[in-house]
Amino acid sequence: MRLAFLLAASTVLLSQSMDILAEQPDTRAHQHGVARLELFKQVTELQIGFYATGTDILGFEHQPQNQAQADTVKKAIALLSTPDKLFKIEGAECTVTQHQSNLAELQHHSGSKDEHSHEYSHEHEHEHEHEHSGHSDIEASYHFNCTTTGPVTVTVNLFTLFPQLQSINSSWITENGQSAATLSTNESQISLN
Repeated sequence: MRLAFLLAASTVLLSQSMDILAEQPDTRAHQHGVARLELFKQVTELQIGFYATGTDILGFEHQPQNQAQADTVKKAIALLSTPDKLFKIEGAECTVTQHQSNLAELQHHSGSKDEHSHEYSHEHEHEHEHEHSGHSDIEASYHFNCTTTGPVTVTVNLFTLFPQLQSINSSWITENGQSAATLSTNESQISLN
């Protein structure tokens, strides 16, 4: 009975923490080479949010202006759509149930000039959400269902896939508390206990 109460209480607290974080404006500086990773683990659910500059993911921070840049966006969309390449999860079998990325907006807006003009007002609204002083940010999120409630280790493979990344500021919340660490090519594992 007490365990059920503790799990219910942690569910409410985790849900409220996530709501509070979602309502907070993102005041962190746009910094090339430095990404952000936020993890939330509760019972058998794992959520991962990844945030980086366009330069770190694509090598540029504007709409694709030629076929090579359009191909780069397509490749990045494909990579961000395969979480098993981005993250190695140990300690549980985890299946992705949902993922999304704002990179598709870049691909969608790389059409003709007429299409670009027609969609300007819609695109302009999105630029305010995803750009700061002309710098675009890439966001991706993943939701997993896992087979166990125990400790999980996440190895982050983003450094090998996106070599312009130098460090990742990570933070996480679990049923047992919260913590943070700076990841690098030499230290790319997070233990979610």
